[in-house]
Amino acid sequence: MAIEILNIPPGGVPQFDELYVISDLHLGGSPDFQIFNSGAELARLIDFLRVRNPDRKLALLINGDFVDFLAELPAHHFDPAGAVDKLRRIAQDPAFAPVFGALKDFAAQDNRQLVLTLGNHDLEFALPWVRANLLEILTGNNGQARGQITLAFDGAGFRCKIGNATVLCVHGNEVDPWNLADYERIRRLGREVIQGRPIESWIPNAGSQLVIDIMNDLKHKFPFVDLLKPETQAAVPILLALAPDQHDKLRAIGSTVRRLAWDKIRSATGFLGAAEQQGDLVGRTMAATDLLSNGTPNSFGTGDLATDRQQYAGSLLDDAEEMFNRDVSAVSLIGTDQLGSYLGLTSAIMRMFKGADTSEVLREALSDLRKDRSFDPTVEDSTFQLMDEQVGAGIDFIVSGHTHLARAMTRKKQPGWYFNSGTWARLIKLEDRVLSNADEFKNVFNAFKQGTMQALDAYPELVMRRLSVVAIWADNAGTHGELRQASLLPAEPILPEAPELRFTKV
Repeated sequence: MAIEILNIPPGGVPQFDELYVISDLHLGGSPDFQIFNSGAELARLIDFLRVRNPDRKLALLINGDFVDFLAELPAHHFDPAGAVDKLRRIAQDPAFAPVFGALKDFAAQDNRQLVLTLGNHDLEFALPWVRANLLEILTGNNGQARGQITLAFDGAGFRCKIGNATVLCVHGNEVDPWNLADYERIRRLGREVIQGRPIESWIPNAGSQLVIDIMNDLKHKFPFVDLLKPETQAAVPILLALAPDQHDKLRAIGSTVRRLAWDKIRSATGFLGAAEQQGDLVGRTMAATDLLSNGTPNSFGTGDLATDRQQYAGSLLDDAEEMFNRDVSAVSLIGTDQLGSYLGLTSAIMRMFKGADTSEVLREALSDLRKDRSFDPTVEDSTFQLMDEQVGAGIDFIVSGHTHLARAMTRKKQPGWYFNSGTWARLIKLEDRVLSNADEFKNVFNAFKQGTMQALDAYPELVMRRLSVVAIWADNAGTHGELRQASLLPAEPILPEAPELRFTKV
């Protein structure tokens, strides 16, 4: 059967003159557990956009993880019953209330549109009663404001036109096997609740399981876990150094990897919600096969996709069942080098357990971070590569989030450009000045050891706030996309231009 690309008819997507995208605010948690502390700056940005160019049609899009239900107590993997109360608490929290107030004013302004997409920390927004409460909070039942809010919570992302360019905004967990979301399961769960039928508890994905079962307790003791990038090369080794008694808990990540493998199987075989597109199916099935067979190539390939799919499914599920029955550790399925990258277990860390000086051995273990380019917005990462591969032609600008690391670059597989809107939460990067100086590193290590957000904030130049904004606008020269950073200082322009990170479709 021939495959055709269906183009959405003119008028099928909204058209704006300007679009501003932010993501990963992570509003939520108790005061000592909050990773967002830029309420004043964000409210200032929203007010700036509300009154900017009043004659132009302008949209503000929050591209997933607006709030963080996983950070709220009582913690649940997915909380249909408690999400409304959690949302109301978050909206009234003094740290977050200015943001909700500014959004409410923005949505009531003429020629403005507020758009929200779904992230992996706020999946409960896909439930009808949670959506209704969010709209009530953001509008106060103002009819005009309700018409100026778009909740794109079906998992498809948000597509629009800016001038002559087509823009697609998705959170990014769609290509992260740890955080695949079963949107069809959420839809069915909402239907069952509305129709008065009982529901079973549900863990949405391996990432949610990891956060609730393992990481939340560690984050209460060591809040840097949420802030330090990159995670596997930096955060986990430091955790092992600070809390060797938590070694078993960190090894328990292995059981979550087992869940990850299962999600990959379900995604690849079509059991995770609706069937994947055919191009995605082959790539994801290969990935799941590689994980479960420890790199052994598959032997299928009849040329008939439906037949191949059934064979893949049968083989993968048989393998998975056998491994579950034998209680095979998922960590054992990962090669030794890859295991090191997952859990940060270097030879230097093992020396530390044998009695060597913790701080200095850890500094040695992290020496490779001196070459790390995670914070370079022009460096390809896996999210870019997968988005570039899976998003089809006809999309001029892709905007994702999820990784907390801002990006701006040209696509490789198709024409167009890619942005990542980064985060408005705190971030920590171990700079070369810290890693190259034993005394400086020891002081930073002691700040980590104190286990409070206040100690991290108080250490000079340790915690950074990179308040990233993707700006896309049309003028007579074409449509421009640009990665910017909102200013931290009230006396400076709120959103200075960054022409070195600008791309234009003429």
